[in-house]
Parts: sequence; C-alpha cells; structure tokens
Amino acid sequence: MRTCLLLLAGIVCLAAADQNWHFVPPAEGGAVNVKDYGAVGDGKTDDTDAIMKAIKDNIDKSRYRSNAWIYFPKGTYLVSGPIEGRVDTHKPELAQGKIWSAGWRSMMLLIGESRTESIIKLKDQAEGYGDPKKPKWVVACGSEGDNRKNFAGGGNRAFRHGIVNLTVDVGAGNPGAIGVDFIASNRGTIDNVTIKSGPDSGATGIAMTRHWPGPAMIVDVTIDGFNKGMQLAHYQYGMTFEGITMRNQRSIGVRNNQNVLAMRHVDFEGSVPFYFSDSGHNLLSLLDSKIVGIGTSDKAAITTQGLLNLRRTSFTGFASVANHPKGNRVMIKAEGDTTMIDSYDIGFKIDAKGGDAKPLNLPIDEIPLFRPKPGEWTVAAATGAELQAQIDAGAEYIYVPPLKAIQLTEPLILRNKLKLMFGGNGHLKVEGDNKIALRVENGDSPAVVLEHMYVDGGIDNVSDRSFVLRHGDIHGATGYRGLGKGKGFIMDVIGKGYEIGPDHTFFAWQLNAEFGNAPLFTNSGTSWIFGFKMESSTRNDKKGEKGTPSLVNKSGQTELFAGLLYTLGSQSHHAPVIPAFTNESGKVAISYRTNGIPKTYYSKILRIGSFENGEDLIPANKIKGPGAALLTDER
Repeated sequence: MRTCLLLLAGIVCLAAADQNWHFVPPAEGGAVNVKDYGAVGDGKTDDTDAIMKAIKDNIDKSRYRSNAWIYFPKGTYLVSGPIEGRVDTHKPELAQGKIWSAGWRSMMLLIGESRTESIIKLKDQAEGYGDPKKPKWVVACGSEGDNRKNFAGGGNRAFRHGIVNLTVDVGAGNPGAIGVDFIASNRGTIDNVTIKSGPDSGATGIAMTRHWPGPAMIVDVTIDGFNKGMQLAHYQYGMTFEGITMRNQRSIGVRNNQNVLAMRHVDFEGSVPFYFSDSGHNLLSLLDSKIVGIGTSDKAAITTQGLLNLRRTSFTGFASVANHPKGNRVMIKAEGDTTMIDSYDIGFKIDAKGGDAKPLNLPIDEIPLFRPKPGEWTVAAATGAELQAQIDAGAEYIYVPPLKAIQLTEPLILRNKLKLMFGGNGHLKVEGDNKIALRVENGDSPAVVLEHMYVDGGIDNVSDRSFVLRHGDIHGATGYRGLGKGKGFIMDVIGKGYEIGPDHTFFAWQLNAEFGNAPLFTNSGTSWIFGFKMESSTRNDKKGEKGTPSLVNKSGQTELFAGLLYTLGSQSHHAPVIPAFTNESGKVAISYRTNGIPKTYYSKILRIGSFENGEDLIPANKIKGPGAALLTDER
C-alpha cells in the first residue's frame, strides 16, 4: 500500500509507516510472550520447543472467538523445525492417527514487536529442508478436521489465523524450505510481514497449495528470494492481496492453479515471469501495480488461460504483457520497453443492454489506520457500560483482551477522541439477533478503526467520518449499515447484511458473506469491492426458500472485482431460483467466477428492475465459461 500520513490526526495508511510499527501489548492485554516459555531470541539458541509450547498451551482455549496472541519481542528466534498451529505434536499417538484433527487447530495468532527486529529464522542447512522436491514449511497454520489422520492440515475450518508484524527467514542452505504454508477459511491474514531466503535457498515464499486456500487476506508483505514467490492450488476458494513486494524469485513470481486472486499494489521486480496459470478456471484481477522484468525480453509477464482484469498497471522489460499457455499465444502485446495498461479484460464480457462492457473505474481511497506508541493503550473494561465510560472520558487507543466477551446491553457509541480499538482478538457481544452492537458517531478523529475484533451484532455508521473494520467479524442478522455521509472500509471480514446508503461511500477488500434468503449486500451509494466470496443457502421449496441473493444495487454505483459465487448443495433442486446480482437502477461492473457443483449454479445471473419483480435479463446460459471477466449494466 502507499504511504499516507496525516500527522496532526495521527493517521497512517500502511506501507513504510506500518513496517516501522513498534507493537508492545499492555501487560493486562492477554498476549502470551514466547520468552515466558523459555525462548531466548539471541539467534544462537534453538527456540523451536519453547515457541511450540507457547502455541500448544494457548491455541485451544477459545479458537472460534478469541485465542491469545503469541507475542515475539524483538529478537532472532532460531528454529530447527516447523512452527505449527498444532497441539499434542510430542505425543506418539499423533503419528498413529489417534489425535483429533492430527492436532491442528484454528486461530493460530503470531505477532511480533517489530517487523524488522522480530525474526523467526531457520538455522542454516537444517535437517529435512535440503530437498526442493520435498518442500517443508518453517511456519504453518492448518484446518481443523474430524479425520484423525489430517496430517497435512488441509480443510475448510482454518478460521481466523493471523501472522502479523514479523519476519520469517528460511536461512541459507535450505533449498526445500517453505517460508509460510498458509491456509485460512473465511478470514485470516499474513499482515505486515517479510519472508526471505538466502541465495539458492527456499522453495516457496508463501505456499497455499493445501485444500483449500481462502478466502483470506495477504497485506503489506515482502517476499525476497525463493524459487517461487507464491504458489496456489485448488479451485476453492479465493485470496486477496494488497501491497505485495516481490524480489529475486528464481522461477516464477506467482504460480496459480485454479484460485480466484484479487491483487492490488503489487511491486514485482525480477528475472522471471510474474504470473503463470494453465487452468481455465482461475481469475486474476490485478490493479494499480508495477511489474518489472530484468533480462526478460523473451518472456511474457503473465501467462494465463483464465479470466483476467488489468487496471492501471505498468509492465516493463517483457516481450509481452499476457500470453495464453497453449502455444504461448500473445494476447496483450508489449508496447515499447514499458507498457501501461489502463484497462484491459480477457475472458467473456457482457453488457445487459447489448453494448460494450465498460468498467466504472471508481476512485479508491486507502484505508486509514492508527499505530499508537507503547504505553498509549487503555485496556478495555469488563462491561459495556464501563467501556462506554472509557470512550467518553477521552480514551484514544483501546486494547480489548481475548477470551471473555464484553456484554453490551445497548449499542456502544464510538465517538469523542476514540481512534482505535485493537483486539487481542477481543469480543463485543450484544444480546439478540437484530441488535446493533456499535454505533459510529461524529468525533474528534476523522476515522475510527477496529482491528482483530469479533462483533456479535450490527454496526451502524451514522457519522460524517470513516469507519474501518480490519480482520474481524460482524455476526447477526444486521451487518454494516452506512447511514451517514462518511465512508466505510472493510478488510478481511466475515459478515453479511451490508446496507450502503445513498450518501455513503464504501470500500472492501476480502469480503466474505454467507447464507440466508436476504441479499448479502445492498448498495444505494458508491461501493467498491475487491475480493468477494459468497456462499448460498441450498434452496428449500417446502419452506419457501429461494436461495441466497448475492448483491443488489438499488441505486448509485457498485464495482466488484474477483467475485466468487459458491453455490452449495449437490442436486439441481438445491440451486437458487433468484438471481445472483440485481441492478434496480444505477451502474454495476462485476468480474466473477462460479464454484460448486454445476447443477447447483445460479440459473439467473443478472436481474434488472426491482429485486422482487424485475426482469431476468442475463441467464447463466448466456455466460460462456466459468464466469465473466466483466459484466455491466446501467439503468
């Protein structure tokens, strides 16, 4: 991400400012210090067992809500084997297939004091890391599964993992090392992290090849070295990337099989191609990026058989911008040494009125963030009334400890001087499915931010300022409602029931919404969504359930990149009979791909006019292939 500083307000917009973040949790914050488990961090002592004990003792407490952060003070933590989100790794019953889920647990949370000075480092020439044909991870999180032989940790219950504000170094003489083997479900993140290898060391920087990667968020990450920068496999689900720097890869920058990728602010420089996929079922949306090749005048920057969106991205030093893998056919030519692509789409395009499908190119704001200094935290009180009193007394930076939910009997009003509520995966809970948990009102700060928070209840922004939820949950029948003239920012969030009012502007990265018979997202203002995965409820005629409508544009403008329509069920009578998208009035521009069993897919893709009684203008049989590179309509 680009750096933005408003010093008087204390706002940063990530990039270099976030890389220099000095994070020290308050003593009462519930974080678990690896040094309290015997880790030394001197770069000489083997800290593997101490780190694993810290993880094992704390990962299985409240994993769907609020496990504690495993905290790494400044230091170099030498390891000789994997750091994994598992319990019981020392027991012989594990290898015998007698431990539930082979020990894997959700919600492994690692956070460093400093991205540049909190380092997990694999010792040079470590045992088991010498064969690139048998790669082995240094850090890995996994999915829970009922199979006791789930040794690889794959699955779709890898909830809420977080690797934040540190460096993973695979050292020298380890050609089989994977920096981070990452899997997360619905939300999870690698955030503000450097992953690096020595010369001729490292197989893959970030591997996402176990079933099933995503949806999750990789943000502000540098990958330096490795044979492959990133590798993804499986048609389920999708990953979103923002602010990725890649250098010195030896084979490929990104190798993708069938995943849906949303990538923005990628800064790639190397002597190899940036992206390769030979599957027709993948989708890549690449925005606002810079792709530079050195000694690559005979290579294509991108080789893909799938859907492709390019916006405002430059390509330098390549023979072509994009080729098809069959016959290496050129699809987008290079124009001189540097080619600037303002807007280009590969794949099926359709406009509801029969004209040319044209993008909206909505302006994109960067996410405002706050990074307090050590000692500036106020630890959240135990009750909603006491927490409200802290806010009204002028607290600016509130740290919400893990484990116990703060019960709210009425909405918590975010106002006054409040800038940031940061959770050690804290939990706010209001009773009742339709209740509002948080209400954003005007205050002294131009923005208020929640990070790593689980909110049971809806969120109303009635203010003129910006609200941010980053790495969090919104649970309840009511989701986020943008009712004021301000702005909403969502990054890496589980939730549904979004309602964007006519005066509101909304931005989302990695928005996961699931289930029900009401629209998951309704826009009457201006909404830009980057990385969107929905899951439908299976239709039940006996109960009058027609399936899950994905997105309704009532008015205004909606632009969506890298959407994934995932319909559940196994039989044709499970397929939704309502449309995936509806445009009542205004403008829509959507890139998406389908997933699931084909006979459960949406039969109606776009309805125009009212959601209840409109005309189904684009049926699924008009879409050629697994989705549309660009689907547009204007009313």
